[in-house]
Amino acid sequence: MKIKQITFKVYDGKEKIESIIMANNEEFLSVRELVNWLPWKDANIRRLLRSGRIKGRKIYTKWYVSRKNLYRFLGQTEEEVRNI
Repeated sequence: MKIKQITFKVYDGKEKIESIIMANNEEFLSVRELVNWLPWKDANIRRLLRSGRIKGRKIYTKWYVSRKNLYRFLGQTEEEVRNI
């Protein structure tokens, strides 16, 4: 599996560095990004990842979840989410 990290700068009053992890043409979200999507703290999200309830990958020391697996966990397909 080829992993690619795309890094870019975001300016919202101050400079902030963001990055996107791509693997096999899929975008992966970090736990920090999932905190914005889900109503749980990062420790709870990591627990769900370790238990396998959310299917994710550990790359080096950080957990990542593909959008497809996030939508699957939420009970929706990617197409359903796009149509909202």
